[in-house]
Amino acid sequence: TEGRSRLGAAAQKGGDSTKMASNEPLIQNQEEPTWKRSIKQGCKFLGMGLGAIFLVVFILAWILQGIMYYWATSMSGCRASNLQGYQYPGGEASDAGDGVFNIMPRISLLAERTPMWYGEAFDVIPSNEASNVASAPVGTWWQNWGPIFYTYTYEDVANSKTTIFMRRKLLRIGQCHVIQRCDGKGPTVTFTEGSNWLGNRVRNLLRMNQGMIYKIYLDDDLVGVAEETQHGFQSLTFRAEKSGLTMGSSVLKERHFHGDRDLWLVKNEEKDEPLPYYVSSAATLLFAFHTINEDARKVISETKHDKVESPPPHGNYFLAANLTLASKGQVPELVNKAPELVSAPAASTDAESTAKVAELANKVPDLVSAKASTEAMSTAEAP
Repeated sequence: TEGRSRLGAAAQKGGDSTKMASNEPLIQNQEEPTWKRSIKQGCKFLGMGLGAIFLVVFILAWILQGIMYYWATSMSGCRASNLQGYQYPGGEASDAGDGVFNIMPRISLLAERTPMWYGEAFDVIPSNEASNVASAPVGTWWQNWGPIFYTYTYEDVANSKTTIFMRRKLLRIGQCHVIQRCDGKGPTVTFTEGSNWLGNRVRNLLRMNQGMIYKIYLDDDLVGVAEETQHGFQSLTFRAEKSGLTMGSSVLKERHFHGDRDLWLVKNEEKDEPLPYYVSSAATLLFAFHTINEDARKVISETKHDKVESPPPHGNYFLAANLTLASKGQVPELVNKAPELVSAPAASTDAESTAKVAELANKVPDLVSAKASTEAMSTAEAP
């Protein structure tokens, strides 16, 4: 009897649960999306779309960078198999090694070339103690574009052999470039800011005479430093880490070589130092391109500020503000003719002549201002 009552209670309980379940709808009523939920979903899809686009662009950029790097190095002959037994014409011997070790002359000039559609370049011209051109160029430094970093290569003139390449190392504090020979010989040279990064930024912000300091490593050995002067007379000084002696230097010698091109003088000292001659040339090349880019940014900034046409990147900025001796004599003469210029249009019958004279008459205020500036300069120059 007790067992039957328990079974009856269980059956009744099961029937009640079945009845309750049967009363519930098979498909739950979904809540209608609100405007907040729509915005949240839209932002989510937008973020996923932007992330996918960024990922695709990132991958394509690295693929293009690899292609450009391969074209600048391997496709240009920068391979050990292409340089077996090569004697490197144009290289000079030093206490540290022969011409094969140094690859370049002890004293050379870096002459800027006219930019081409495929890149910019500097010619390497042998020089002498008088800092003059000693002979024809022995090689060319090329700057090869890349979406992530530039690749620099050195090609000699004698046989058009690419013998050196240089590129920037990523994931480093500040600037860091590695310089290597294409034949695989010699040490790997690293030109880097390293721990000097913060100090370089402070000195540059305060416009100190010594702007930047870089460390020079041969493989893993710190052998020297490069001290860069940006404000005033642009130059680089290479010093040995242990002795502190000067291993070499470079300076911006001229800004109007063959018109409006830069000319750098690179000089290595004849000392028993382990630094090959091509290291100072490669470091100077980086500074030379930096100077060109800074000039371009300065011209763009002046154009936006003044809303007038600015001089070319390598133009002489102060010539427009100075008067030559010839102009000092011409300005008063033109100003004295101002009444004639003003009255000339009325007396002229030729339409073309009238227009020209009227144009000159409109320049009278500028001529008067120029005369005043000339008189002020003459007063300042008088003893």
